[in-house]
Amino acid sequence: MHDVNFVHTSDIHSWYLGHNANKTGWGANIGDVVTFVDYLRKTGAPRGQDVIFIDTGDQTHGGGLSDADKPEGTQALLLHTSLPYDVLSPGNHELERELVARHLFEMLESHPGIKEKYLAANVFYKPPNEPGAERRRLGTTHRTWSTESGRKITAIGVMFENQNKTINAGVYIDPVDTIVNQKWFTEQVLTSHPDVFLLVGHMSLSAKERPKWRKIHEAIRKQHPHTPIFIFAGHTHQRECIMGINGENPARSLGIESGRYLETVGWVGYNLTAPGKTLELSRMHIEANRKNLIRLTGSIDSVFAHSSENVMRPFHELARRFNLDKYIGCLKYDYPWDTQVYNQDDPLHALNLYRNVAFPDVVPPKDSGPYALLLNDGFMRGPLYGGAFTLNDKFVNTPYDSQPFLTTKIPKMVAEKVAGVLLKPSPNPVQSSGEALSEDSQRPMVQGRYLRGVIAKDDRAAREESSCDALGPSPPLLQAWPPQYGSTFSKGFHELADCDEVDFVTLEFLKDGAEPVIEKLMKESANQRCKGTSTGKLVWQPYGTTSSGDVIKNWVQKFTVTRTDGTTKCADQ
Repeated sequence: MHDVNFVHTSDIHSWYLGHNANKTGWGANIGDVVTFVDYLRKTGAPRGQDVIFIDTGDQTHGGGLSDADKPEGTQALLLHTSLPYDVLSPGNHELERELVARHLFEMLESHPGIKEKYLAANVFYKPPNEPGAERRRLGTTHRTWSTESGRKITAIGVMFENQNKTINAGVYIDPVDTIVNQKWFTEQVLTSHPDVFLLVGHMSLSAKERPKWRKIHEAIRKQHPHTPIFIFAGHTHQRECIMGINGENPARSLGIESGRYLETVGWVGYNLTAPGKTLELSRMHIEANRKNLIRLTGSIDSVFAHSSENVMRPFHELARRFNLDKYIGCLKYDYPWDTQVYNQDDPLHALNLYRNVAFPDVVPPKDSGPYALLLNDGFMRGPLYGGAFTLNDKFVNTPYDSQPFLTTKIPKMVAEKVAGVLLKPSPNPVQSSGEALSEDSQRPMVQGRYLRGVIAKDDRAAREESSCDALGPSPPLLQAWPPQYGSTFSKGFHELADCDEVDFVTLEFLKDGAEPVIEKLMKESANQRCKGTSTGKLVWQPYGTTSSGDVIKNWVQKFTVTRTDGTTKCADQ
């Protein structure tokens, strides 16, 4: 423990119940994290040590506690924001849907104690389709408070600029750099003279977003040349850490992003040093499992578990209300999503199970012919694990609103080219330096999905800041996404002639992107080679009655069989 300590969560996406510890090596739930914070606070207080608890958005979409509710997160958001966080900020998933954004705004207005610590300085809300409605601030710009030890903290919250996706929900997001000229910033923040400044928000530390953090840091530094400044970021689901914002030397600032899905708990600590001296800093990206958190606190297992269970009681009650443990069927095998490099021929990848096995079994109408199915890498977000498949697993695997499948008739030669035209290079998995560590040096934090035995080397387009390598190893997150777009072709598709018509099937939200590509391909080749091909507007029709979010659920339910002896034959056997 240091003089001042920070515990950071981000992009939880409704994984409050935690992961299957037997499958992932994680398993800590939100109650374990809160108990961890509470224990550190109680043990640090007598020694004058402070613990600040921070969350930087995207609480919704990703699990049944949020997504089984309508609108999503209605009850889970209140539970989340009622936890003992010192400051929180919204993420894009709270702001891009009209009913979710409206609920968030109304919840904050009716709970002033939560609104006080929910920081979003550049975010405003105006109910859509209400003439005469005024833009009102969502949450609060900043918060200044004193800790138990008497240290003064000033925190500012921001959101990255994605108004093009939030405007229809009634959410307006001003440019981040405009806040430094606003009256509340110049007359309240800069004159607060705290012991530490916190910049928190759902905005990454990437080369694209970092200049915005720098702008705020620069404005503060002009008035407060020595006060420590810490950035707590989010959105990209990565483990990141940088020091010396704007290249300041000695470094009295640090920025951190702390993963996703309650897989990671970020921790930063610093000891007070004289002005002009480099801060004594420490940081960890902790693998979120109960064993790690108990080890780091020195708590007794049974005492820690009891405290965690008390925190989890309302979350478990909500899960029971939504019937999230409802048994749908079973799977014999594990199907990863983004935890290994994608191979289109791997039968044990979640995407391949979806499009090659489950989809043809439960979606196509009985009288349908050969088809090309276009999907992207965004409709699915989570793995499938062998064993019982529950209602909560359905939301983890495909958390977004279910989309209907649509079809249009086009020549085979066009259908097989659409994905290639749409396709963009997929981000490469994080590469390690290959520098080996001893097993002892890895401590309990290096396991599960994060690469073992390597040191993460920060690779930045801009080098104004230094990496945090000097503070010890922080294994990178391997995110191996499938290609952004991909097509699957049904039996009999490749036997057809180029000009034979097929069903081109895709999700409703992908139709608008695919349509201009199809029309262009038709003009370039198909209309010239295929007689009788329509040159008019494409006509789309519903394809089957199963929506995207129910494909795996319906398939598992259909093909799970209970034998006469009471044993179960799983869907994938």
